[in-house]
Amino acid sequence: MNTLTLTEVCRRVSLPEHAVIEIVEVGIVTPVAGSARAWRFDDQTLIVLSRAARLHEDLALDWHGVALALELLEEIDTLRRENEQLRQRLNRFLD
Repeated sequence: MNTLTLTEVCRRVSLPEHAVIEIVEVGIVTPVAGSARAWRFDDQTLIVLSRAARLHEDLALDWHGVALALELLEEIDTLRRENEQLRQRLNRFLD
């Protein structure tokens, strides 16, 4: 697994180090290895951080609000997938 340092993550998502540290403290992302400033992050972290940064900027949410928004968006995605599966099962039943 390819991992990234805190500095690399900050550079790739255009966030200052203090923001990423706060995001980790809030629990939006979790380092996969290391401690404190020696954290290592996986590629999935970049996706979550980019999404979090957009919510923070576009909706002027603090990081706790971003955490809640991301949790709710994930729940919506889960419900949509479950709904689609149920529709497919229902269609098979009706055919």
